[in-house]
Amino acid sequence: MTPPEESIPSLPFTLESSMSLLGWDLVRRSLSAHALSDVTRARCFALIPETSFESAITLLKETEAMRILLDTAEGLPLRTFADIDPTLQEAEQHRMIDPGQGLAVLDLLRLTESIRKRLKNETTPDILKIFGTRLNPMPGLLSELDRCLDPEDGVRDSASPELKAAIKDAAQTKQQLETQVKKIMGSAAWKDSLQDGYITEREGRAVLPIRSDSKGRVEGIVHDSSGSGQTLFIEPTQVVQLNNQLKIARMNVERERVRILAQLAERILEEKEPLLRNLENLADLDLIHARANLARAMKAGPFELSQSGEVELRHARNPELLLSGKNVVPNSLQWNPDIRVVIISGPNTGGKTVTLKTLGLMSLMARAGLLLPVDEGSRIPFFPQVYADIGDEQDMSQDLSTFSGHLKKITHILDEAETGALILLDELGIATDPLQGAALAQAILMQMKDRRLMTLVSTHYLSLKVYAQTAEGFTNACMEFDLNSMTPTFRLVFGAPGQSAALETAERLGLDPEIIRKSRELYDREDHRAEVLLDELTLQKQNLEYQLKELEDQKEQTRQALQEQNQIRARLRKQEVDFKREKNQKLQAQLRDSKKEIRKLIEEARGTKSVKQLRGTEKRLQAMGRAAGNIPSERRALYTIPASKLKKGDEVIVDGYDAIGILEEDPISKSKVQVRLGNFFTTVEVKRLFGHTQGHRTRPRESETPQVSIQTETHQAPKTTCDLRGKTVEEALQELELFLSQAVVNKCPRVRLIHGHGMGKVKELVRDYLGSTGIGKKFEPASREEGGDGVTIVEF
Repeated sequence: MTPPEESIPSLPFTLESSMSLLGWDLVRRSLSAHALSDVTRARCFALIPETSFESAITLLKETEAMRILLDTAEGLPLRTFADIDPTLQEAEQHRMIDPGQGLAVLDLLRLTESIRKRLKNETTPDILKIFGTRLNPMPGLLSELDRCLDPEDGVRDSASPELKAAIKDAAQTKQQLETQVKKIMGSAAWKDSLQDGYITEREGRAVLPIRSDSKGRVEGIVHDSSGSGQTLFIEPTQVVQLNNQLKIARMNVERERVRILAQLAERILEEKEPLLRNLENLADLDLIHARANLARAMKAGPFELSQSGEVELRHARNPELLLSGKNVVPNSLQWNPDIRVVIISGPNTGGKTVTLKTLGLMSLMARAGLLLPVDEGSRIPFFPQVYADIGDEQDMSQDLSTFSGHLKKITHILDEAETGALILLDELGIATDPLQGAALAQAILMQMKDRRLMTLVSTHYLSLKVYAQTAEGFTNACMEFDLNSMTPTFRLVFGAPGQSAALETAERLGLDPEIIRKSRELYDREDHRAEVLLDELTLQKQNLEYQLKELEDQKEQTRQALQEQNQIRARLRKQEVDFKREKNQKLQAQLRDSKKEIRKLIEEARGTKSVKQLRGTEKRLQAMGRAAGNIPSERRALYTIPASKLKKGDEVIVDGYDAIGILEEDPISKSKVQVRLGNFFTTVEVKRLFGHTQGHRTRPRESETPQVSIQTETHQAPKTTCDLRGKTVEEALQELELFLSQAVVNKCPRVRLIHGHGMGKVKELVRDYLGSTGIGKKFEPASREEGGDGVTIVEF
């Protein structure tokens, strides 16, 4: 007999069981896979979400800071480390450690030292730097362990003078023993009795392999025999004393090693508390490290965790499916804080339960300091509790039906849930009379709303969909169903209820077509006007969603195009600046080369009185001027207008230099005028200027810009001081050439070049330039009153 419902015992329904239903165990296992120590793995398997908002925020900041740190070139030198707690307990109990345990402690201290050094780096986020201050590499203990222990040999031979002496004594004794045994092996009696020509050991004593049929021919102690009995291992009588001495020497070595290990055990126990603190802090860092690496594996990122507010998870991917390696359809979950109940409807196998689990699992992860697989700009409130009623709760052992099992859970939730808790209910009110079940479900949800619980519920009940469409604090959402392919799309749409599509799902899953046909006949006899109205509303909502998505896509394309345009504009501007700089550098280089060539020709001319040679020099100088411009003859023929008919801004050709420039002043009543040639200004005789037959023209193209070697002249009163301090060598050279050219044109008798001392590069440049070009009559450092060696005086 089934007992009445009132006497049904309560189910063991807890927050922990809700976590398991949502996939928390998989999150724990996945997190532990990224841990580097057994201590941290144990923490991962016991991980529970924080109950304090402030603690959760701190954990999230640590995880994000670690993710950023791991993306740097240096990263974090964290590696596998041992749990030294059992070693400390054993040392305390036996006052002894073995070499492996001592090396584990040494490795922990080395890791502590390495991590502490990295965390002190200025690039480390502040929230992680605090862990560096908590780590203590304990240099004294580290040095002692390193001095005494070796990964290959255990205790180092140099760990103590006594050990070193004991090892040396044992080696010498063994050498004497081997020498004596080899002599015995060479004697006639033993030589003929040997089974093989080698020395071996039995029970730590040197023995020889003797044929069993020759044991009467040799004197010694039998220690062992081979498996076949054909060979006896005999210790010759002559080496018994040496074997005794070797055994004693080896015992001395082992005794000293034990003494050293016992001493190290005492030393380690003296530092037990600092060592355990280091282990604790390394495990803390390892857990943060594991959380960051799990985020990288899921492609998870930061989000905003608030104490209250709206849910806005952009393109959320279910963590359980991601960690299982399954294909995930992203869905955005968003509603404002006024909404307390979300009714999710739609086809079976359409993704309703996955949506519930996505929000539930993400809320648990957020409280545990784990980043979420969502897009940037996502937000989620801090839900202090998460209850989930998902799946069939039929329990034959307690005489509970599916309906009774679910109802017991609902009762527990209503009794225990705190304000602000997240409640996830899958198919509320099923497994009973549909009308009564729907009424009960609506009443439960209304009370949950009044209790300020955030509730998501999946359902097929039409009455719940209709109620949610108009009731305050309620909203509908549906899992989309493609009417063309008759399959679910697994895409969540808010603001409209969904179609259950039971018949379509049954047909898709292969149910007998005759049953499907009969079902449609029966269904069509009923009044479905309300349902049809909701279906039309859902279709309108879906169409609006698609249109909105198209607009968003177009907006994103426009944004990307604008970004590309800005990048191209910036790149072109940079290319223009680089081009002008390179062009100016080439002009300056050509100017320097021309000056050197002219100086060379002048020096040659000074040393000769030959008229023929002087005329040859003159022709070469004229040829240099013509070559500089390199203007095509057909273009040069267009410049025939005399200067008297030109005005400021006209394009002119400079006769003799074959260079094209722009007039900087009107030539009327002047014998000389200023002309701009590219980036240079020069003073030219008016009679050497000719304008273009078409009058004022646009600036010549860059490819046609003349490359000329010509001196420049200032616009204003001539300057006699040039300050080159604070400039690069390249900048200083350009300014120096321009200044000296102006000084020469303006017939300055003396100028000052201020270069300072500094690294001496600009000073060296100035004096090398003056020496190589010979541009002045002489140059020398200034007097102390004028700046000393930081200033160079040039006289013309």
